[in-house]
Amino acid sequence: MRVRRCLALAFSVAVAVGAAVPAAAAAAAEPAWRLVPIPQSKATSNLWDVAAVDTRNAWAVGFEGYHPDQQYTTGEPMMLRWNGIRWYRTSLPAVQGRVSFQRVAASSATDVWVTGAPWSPDGNVTLVWRYNAGTWTEVPYPPGATPGTLSIRDLSVVDGRAWLVGHHGNVPVFHEWTGSSWQEHQPPAECVTGGGFVNFCIINAVKAFAPDDVWAAGNGMWNGYSGPLLFHWNGTAWRTVQTGLNQQQLTMQALDGTSSRDMWAVGDGGGMGSGNVVLRGDGTTWQTVSGLDTPATRSLAVGANGVPWVVGQFPQASFSSHGPAGWTTTPAPAPPGSFGTNYNAIAAVPGTNRMIAVGYADLPGTNPLRLQAVIADYAFR
Repeated sequence: MRVRRCLALAFSVAVAVGAAVPAAAAAAAEPAWRLVPIPQSKATSNLWDVAAVDTRNAWAVGFEGYHPDQQYTTGEPMMLRWNGIRWYRTSLPAVQGRVSFQRVAASSATDVWVTGAPWSPDGNVTLVWRYNAGTWTEVPYPPGATPGTLSIRDLSVVDGRAWLVGHHGNVPVFHEWTGSSWQEHQPPAECVTGGGFVNFCIINAVKAFAPDDVWAAGNGMWNGYSGPLLFHWNGTAWRTVQTGLNQQQLTMQALDGTSSRDMWAVGDGGGMGSGNVVLRGDGTTWQTVSGLDTPATRSLAVGANGVPWVVGQFPQASFSSHGPAGWTTTPAPAPPGSFGTNYNAIAAVPGTNRMIAVGYADLPGTNPLRLQAVIADYAFR
């Protein structure tokens, strides 16, 4: 967001008369992480994901109204939209039953995708909706139409094509919406069982820059290799991109970048206190970036200036950025009186250095514990 006009005017006047900018004014102009007001939600509520396409269009999705004493429920779907001034409740896709929205991605203000699922004791049931020309429609998704072991972990959209990634048991899943139907692409050969060894790959994240330039991140194991992995789609096939981290019990959790030529990826051991890994690449070579002390790396976003922000969860919620001096970690903002806060996802506002993060905070004094959805942003005020 731009600095308010009054601050800009005060600064220009001070320069014109040769006056020094007061320290307080300079400090006020620094961007910082702050909680932002959002519409009241029904406890328990939680925002799982966020996506932004410009300074006037962003979406946050999750659920609300969940009651721990009601078995086999997810609460009600929750979606908020940013219009450049405030967050507000927006129209929802037609949903049957109680559904939790899980992922959101968009390529423009008129091309938004959301995934969700009801809770099922037999497994996940993936549902997909698309917002196009002002209307939400469900996009049939046969692989997830019935309960099973299919787990969709992430969603990315580019040029009207949507990518869903995850795993079906030990087999990675790469599903692409081609404009008229879903197409399942074969995983790299290393991820397929064979040779007397049980191979597997787990896919946690995806980032699409173009229809023939898509990256995914996760973990894999086959004869001679075990550790974090990256994957690349060139428009024809997926290939594994080994990162030089063989025999390390880590998995890539998130990736983002301004383009394939400037990307970041983060991972961890999948448990508290188990360390992390950060990689930076130019699309061809990858280098380890050390110094991040955040064992649980939930999400990652990269601003227009190329600075990555990593969401940490342990020992407390935090936001870490990397600059010329290395990593800087900032405690994540929390509502007054809350006992703990978790942020699930972070997104960069394209063309800016602004960040938006979503998650939840506890509600003090509630028993059983109730959670309240929260949104924080990193911006000028």
